[in-house]
Amino acid sequence: MKKQLLIFFLVFNALIYRSQTKSDIIKVIDGNKYYIHKIDKGQSLYSISKTYSVSLDEIYQLNPETKQGVKAGYEIKIPCLIKEKKQEQSVKSNSVAPKYEAEADKAVDTSKYVWHKVEKGETLYGIQHKYKISETELRNLNGNTISTLKEGQIILLQVKQSIKNNHFTEVKSVDAHINLDTNQYKKQKKEAYSIALILPFKTDIALGFDIQNAVKNKMPFPQISALAVDFYLGFKMMMDSLQAKNFETNLDIYDFDEKDSLKNTELLSSSKFKQYDFIFGPLYSGSFKNIAQKAKEYHIPIVSPLVQQNKILYNNIFASKVTPSQYTLMESLADYIIDSLIPQKAKIILAQSNDTKETKFVKDFKKYYLNKIQSKNYSINDTIQVVKGISGVKSAYRSDTKNIVVTLSSNQVFLMDFITQLAIFSQKKDVTLCGWHNISQIENIDQEYLNQLKFTFPYQNNVINIDKYAAFTEQYKQRQNILPSDYFYVAIDIASYYLGNLKETGPEFIYNLDKHDKELNFTRFKYTRPDTSTGFDNRGTYLFYYSDYKLKLIGWK
Repeated sequence: MKKQLLIFFLVFNALIYRSQTKSDIIKVIDGNKYYIHKIDKGQSLYSISKTYSVSLDEIYQLNPETKQGVKAGYEIKIPCLIKEKKQEQSVKSNSVAPKYEAEADKAVDTSKYVWHKVEKGETLYGIQHKYKISETELRNLNGNTISTLKEGQIILLQVKQSIKNNHFTEVKSVDAHINLDTNQYKKQKKEAYSIALILPFKTDIALGFDIQNAVKNKMPFPQISALAVDFYLGFKMMMDSLQAKNFETNLDIYDFDEKDSLKNTELLSSSKFKQYDFIFGPLYSGSFKNIAQKAKEYHIPIVSPLVQQNKILYNNIFASKVTPSQYTLMESLADYIIDSLIPQKAKIILAQSNDTKETKFVKDFKKYYLNKIQSKNYSINDTIQVVKGISGVKSAYRSDTKNIVVTLSSNQVFLMDFITQLAIFSQKKDVTLCGWHNISQIENIDQEYLNQLKFTFPYQNNVINIDKYAAFTEQYKQRQNILPSDYFYVAIDIASYYLGNLKETGPEFIYNLDKHDKELNFTRFKYTRPDTSTGFDNRGTYLFYYSDYKLKLIGWK
């Protein structure tokens, strides 16, 4: 019966959408054509979006007031997506480009224009930075179409005829997926693969200690890094679970850390090194770069499990890193504020300490934020204010709106005092605190304050979802007699993602990680790379907030 009702409502809604007609009123505003649609009684924005074949986001961006609700008789703007008949008339130098539509990539004369196809999640600021072009230049060629970027949209960068000795001379068209000629690196799918895992066990303090034998016989580990042990156990458990008749992985473990230059050299000079199909680790950036450089010579994929800095990926298409950078986390927090809180007309207060280390984060956050809200046609007046400490927050606070206080400090002394005073000041006020994950780890900060302030933060792992790995956790407890750390679950997902893809598609997948988005129980894999000479950076993040004294996942995106 329920299934029949569902089908009925789907058909009923479809008939409603078809019965609605477009407005016959078209106006030119700022050089762009818009339908002026008067909302009928009972008509929803969703049904209107279907009638005009536009997204809800486009309607919201052109009519931000509609996020608060609409009434019958209210007039809204709808983009007029008119396909030009003559291609040569649709785009001219220093003129407004045609409105974007699903077929836009077919309407652009690629022999005349340098262009870029927008990738999923890409921002106007990112495009400007990538091609070293101003927003004014982009608008001269594209008009206001760049204000509502969507995946697959064509952005004109320059007229080819006018390109002479400027920064676009070497720019080529870039697709949403960066195509790389991998024929020279082509490797066949096999039934058995050799895997190297490099971790800082520090077993040299106990000569003759056998790691694999210790795990097998449940022997205690003598003063070795708990991080390495947890990572190894998680990786090995998942790797073993993937073994099959036509898929076998043979694991070699190497024990050295950042300071073990001798062991590093020995591994690089060994005849076995070039025989590996995959390398995971080392965990630190310095030793990783050395190993990755050698792996590149033999076209061996290498994965950094924990390093945040993107510089380890430069000029190495075989490298990828799992942990998102601090700037990726910062951008995800800004995106959440813009997408979910700004429509509520919130005031953003960016509180800065006297720590110079956070100055760049503050500047970059503000710059990214302002560029993003401009791209969405939001008003930028008074939406963000940079202040000093709690006194600045009190001065900037507005009682007539929602206040979002953002701190990008990692200084525990500052944070303890700041959050305590903010919580006292904010009693019975509409204030939300946003910041880094480390705030929730500071022991001297009262959890009551974080709950009161609805503390919101970005993080690279789904820390409230580890119960999904209950079976692996139980195996770990039987071996170690304690609960595992987060590194155990990180390793499970890394092995599941990389070895799972290796098993399913063979080694070629490593060149197309951006086509293999996957969300596992603890880690989200969402890879991108800026160009064909750079490795893959994971931009998969999560956002959490405190509510009812519990940590909850934000399902905002």
